Amino acid sequence: MDIFGNKEYKIARFFIENSDRNFNYIIWCCETGQCAVIDPLDAIEVLNVVRDNNLSIKYVINTHAHPDHISGNNPVIKVSMLSEILIHPLGLDYVAPRAKAIEDGDTVHIGKINIKILHTPGHCPEHLSLLLDDYIFVGDTIFLSGCGNTKFRGNPHDLYSSISTKLSALPDNTKILCGHEYSENNLKFALSIDPQNRETKNKLNEVKSRLSRSEFPLSTIGEERLYNPFFRLDNDAIINNLKSNYELIDDDPQSVFVKLRQLRNKW
Repeated sequence: MDIFGNKEYKIARFFIENSDRNFNYIIWCCETGQCAVIDPLDAIEVLNVVRDNNLSIKYVINTHAHPDHISGNNPVIKVSMLSEILIHPLGLDYVAPRAKAIEDGDTVHIGKINIKILHTPGHCPEHLSLLLDDYIFVGDTIFLSGCGNTKFRGNPHDLYSSISTKLSALPDNTKILCGHEYSENNLKFALSIDPQNRETKNKLNEVKSRLSRSEFPLSTIGEERLYNPFFRLDNDAIINNLKSNYELIDDDPQSVFVKLRQLRNKW
């Protein structure tokens, strides 16, 4: 388990074994002990962290309603009759009672900390991202050197818009906390599209080294601009490769994004 944060709040990130390489998260206010659980899959592990840190669960927040992000909801909220589930209105039908809708621009209060809500559809229509200080919980919208698929209720054009207008607008030092650990495969795909990118090669070496020690990498928005192809849609090397080898016709950013997503689906 990794712990991030400062004297005001803590963030626990833990990797869920025997899953699709999922991460679960808990955010808590250091002064009040109130916490929010994000996208619970392994309820037992979540509740152990809550117990060990003497926390009280105020909310379960779902970035989206895919089963591997909501299946731990009910066991988690059963420990407190005061807790409730927060999700975008389009996701309400997928979760249990005691759920409340939150939307783009809302602020969620956990003790004395504030979490800003961004609607980032594309991976699925209801997808949210959560901004806390200089951390962004992106669910399955983006990953280290990648982005979410659009196979299950998704839309690549919406995903392009979410990344290019909202997530790309965040400061470079914003740390990305994503829903899965796919970094090595994503970086290898990035190199298949832009094989001469030194930043991608360096990050891949770092990731391999960390994973060999059972450590999980982290990236920032600024770093993603260097090696994530879905953030580098105007890069000449990427565009020329797509035109020469993958039948890219239009080289506007959205067309490049959609082509990259199509290639990643099959890679």
